[in-house]
Order: sequence, then structure tokens, then C-alpha cells
Amino acid sequence: MKYTPLYELHKALGAKFIEFSGWQMPLYYTSMVEEAKATRANVGVFDVSHMARFLITSDSLNLLDMLFTNDPRRLDIKKAQYTLLCNERGGVIDDTILMNLDNTKFLLIANACNHNKVWSWLKLHTKNEIIEDVTEHIASIAIQGPNAEGLLEKIFDIDLSKLERFCLLKLDDLIISRTGYTGEDGFEIFAPSNVIYPLWEKALSLGGIPCGLGARDILRLEAGYCLYGNELNEDIDPITAGLKRFVKLDSRSFIGSEKIRELIINGTKERLIWFRMQDKIIPRKGDEIRYQGIKVGRVTSGNYSPKFDVGIGMGYVDSEIAKDGNSVDIVIRNSPRIGIISKR
Repeated sequence: MKYTPLYELHKALGAKFIEFSGWQMPLYYTSMVEEAKATRANVGVFDVSHMARFLITSDSLNLLDMLFTNDPRRLDIKKAQYTLLCNERGGVIDDTILMNLDNTKFLLIANACNHNKVWSWLKLHTKNEIIEDVTEHIASIAIQGPNAEGLLEKIFDIDLSKLERFCLLKLDDLIISRTGYTGEDGFEIFAPSNVIYPLWEKALSLGGIPCGLGARDILRLEAGYCLYGNELNEDIDPITAGLKRFVKLDSRSFIGSEKIRELIINGTKERLIWFRMQDKIIPRKGDEIRYQGIKVGRVTSGNYSPKFDVGIGMGYVDSEIAKDGNSVDIVIRNSPRIGIISKR
């Protein structure tokens, strides 16, 4: 079992823990719903040190251009982009954040569940590049919500109003990025383990609410963000998953690009949808989705949404069914219940 540098602080706060991808992580402190509400209304503070972090050093962009769906050549210094690693079939190996630190050093943030897989994939294709696994040396916290900017400005005594979404700020040995996984404005801080400890404590002392993985999952589902292992895996391509905007094919050839081109031309059998239940019943992963009495797909994620005050979910259905406003039946405990497909 692995523990983040903040584990003892989580224990002191009375966190309820869960094993997640080999890490002992806080699931919640008070309740998942209350922590999700606090992030939407104020500011939530999350320990995300379990995410995998790799430092890629190279004088050339050839490796990044070959591996990632988004175009690294469009990534300016001190900017970040959401991008995907795909296999030869176009299936998603992982969805990641790539950060350009200085045009020769790039920080890659990958999912904890894919840590070893991504590390092996990078090493397999490395030629002259230097790849370092810095997960144990660089910790990370996320500060999310409408009051996140003000809280960070108090912590660091700086003006963050001009730091745009998916841009970075380097302060000595730490990085502040205006990124996150909640659908709210917010920031992620990457710093050595001994530095992240006092930052967490200061964030809470200034009014930040500690939040666990449970609230994080509710928030990302409300925002319609994919979760690897639910909406994404090596048999699901970016087009089927509705992530075409993060695939840049112009004058580029990367691993999986030919298959993805075929899918864009010919269409996909299924599409990912976001839906809202007509009442407060909660859909769950694996629930059957029917349209006019016929099975057309399955739920990949479901939960209660405090923002919408109903059950919400995501899932894959036949492409011709995946239209905003369509009514589908979600079979929950053998009972068909109405869900409405909506824009994420």
C-alpha cells in the first residue's frame, strides 16, 4: 500500500479511507455530498498526490508527436493540454495532462490506475529522450471552486487573475496550473513532498474545505468528465468517447491515428452520452440502457448530483440514439426508470 505525504494529516482530520489503485486515499471527511457542495459554493482542497507524474526531457518533440493525440507543437511554454495516449487500434491507453515547462522539459500527469502501464509505454518508445518517474518526489494538491483564486492569492501573495485556464506559473520549486477535474475554476499545485505539507495546512486555515475522492467523482460526473476504467479503456477510442476535439490529425501521424481517421470517416457504432434521471433514483455502473424497450447500451458511471438534485450518469449507447433530448430507460434494480440525454 502507498501513502501520500499528507496521509497523517488526513487521519488527523478523521478521513474515511479507501484503497484506490494501490494508494490509501481519503474517500470523504464529513460526507461526499457536502464536500461536493462546498467545492461548488466555496473552495475544496483535494490531495491528488496519487496521480502519476513523469518528467520528459528532450530537445525534440518527435516522441510526444508520435505518442499523443493532441498536437504538442501547439503547446507553448508554461501551458498545458489535455491529451490521450492510444494503442495501434485507437483504444485509449490513458487520458493525461501534458505541461510544457520550458520547451525541453514536459511534465506528464497520468491516472494512478495506469501508472505502470504509461511508464512502460513511454520507455518502450523512448530513443534519445530522458524519462523520469517523479511521482514519489513531487506531490500535488488541487484547490477548486469559485473562491479558489482568492485563496491561492492569500497563500502566495500574488495576483492570479491573469493566469488563464490551462496555463502554468512557476514559483521556485513548485508549479501552479489553472487546471482541475471538477468543472469549477481552480488550480493544481505540484511541489516537493516537504513543501506540499504546509501548503495543505495553510489552505485549510484560510477556509479551504478538505475533500476526498467521493466528492471528486461526483463533481467530475456533473461536469461530464471521463473516468478511466469507466468511460475509457483500451477498447474505447476517443471518437466514440466524444473526445474528438482533443485529437489533432492535420499533417500528423501518431500511434492509432489511422484507425481514428477511419472512425471519423465511417462513424462509430456507439457514442458516450450524459443523462439526467427524471427523479432522484441513482443509476450505477453496469445498469442496462434501453430505448423503446430494446437494449441499446450500458451505464459507465452514475451517482446522485447535489447540483441537479437528481441521479445523473454517463454511458454508451447506439450512435443513432445518442441525441440530446432523447428519453431512455435506465434499468435500475430490474425497474426501467426514465433518463433524459443532455449535453455535458
